[in-house]
Amino acid sequence: MAKIIIISGDLASGKSALAKRLSRHYQIPYFSKAKFKEILGEKIDFEGIDQNKRISKSSYDLLTHMAWRFAQVRGSVILEANFHEAQLEQIKKDVEFMNHKVELVYLTGDLDVLFERFLYREHYENRHPVHLTHPLRSLEEFENYILKLRNEKEVLPRKMLDTTNCDHEMIFEKALKLIGSLD
Repeated sequence: MAKIIIISGDLASGKSALAKRLSRHYQIPYFSKAKFKEILGEKIDFEGIDQNKRISKSSYDLLTHMAWRFAQVRGSVILEANFHEAQLEQIKKDVEFMNHKVELVYLTGDLDVLFERFLYREHYENRHPVHLTHPLRSLEEFENYILKLRNEKEVLPRKMLDTTNCDHEMIFEKALKLIGSLD
């Protein structure tokens, strides 16, 4: 049975790398909020957090629209972002309406380790400017953001995947066990 696979969770937990790897494994497309945001950021001038949030919202809107379209044709796709309750509510409504299957894999990890990864990525991985306008500059701000996201209402059942002390291969193997086959 075809399904929509949602990869969500903590910042810097390996969501993008996992989505790419699962896409190759299952031979289905994946789409990420980060890439949509980068494309929009290249075409739309933005300054400051408010305009950046509008680009983020548009990126989420594109992902929820993709979920709807794949559900209509009974297709499989991977959608990756740190989805919030509102976006998951929309996806759930659309997918259930079409009687399609959706699975949510939620990546978590040790907050100190994730914050280190987050800072490294921000400073050394040549991040697109559209990702650099957020206020998460201290461990406390980072923790507050992550804990708020983790504590949102569980709209879809979360298949939890703890990335603590895991390399990309271990994360991939854990995800395969959680997701199973597409048949």
